[in-house]
Amino acid sequence: MGQKTMKYDVSQQAGYYEANFERLAWLAPTLASAPESIRGVLLSHGADGMSLQLTILEHSKYTTTIALTHHLRMDDTMIRDPFMKIRIYHDARVAEVLSYQCQSQLQIFHPDATLNVPNLREKCRINRFLSEWLDYCIMYGYRFTPQSHCSSV
Repeated sequence: MGQKTMKYDVSQQAGYYEANFERLAWLAPTLASAPESIRGVLLSHGADGMSLQLTILEHSKYTTTIALTHHLRMDDTMIRDPFMKIRIYHDARVAEVLSYQCQSQLQIFHPDATLNVPNLREKCRINRFLSEWLDYCIMYGYRFTPQSHCSSV
């Protein structure tokens, strides 16, 4: 594996972080500017007949950590899939996946990609999936507003 491949992965990863921030900003427009207005659990219904849940896990001056999951109904069972924990960096205007399906605890991005190349590839794959999932959500009309708040799921 050459150095060129690693640099490509790092720049590709950064592109996903930026694009995912923009997509999340569209889905939850008040998240960065007034996150207190949408604290807790939010639910949005799409044209595909499913619901998307956004839960604010923690918020600070520069970051917000959320959980995002789709609620799929199969027979009489409600399935939450996919499930991602995402950190949004408001000042840097990027968003990265921290965990996927409650299993993969991904290392927070480090500028020296040579430290953990397999982890970098996994993060790139998961962040690309988030990008595609957010595109799907936007296409089917999901959006979170202060009125999206729900008391129970």
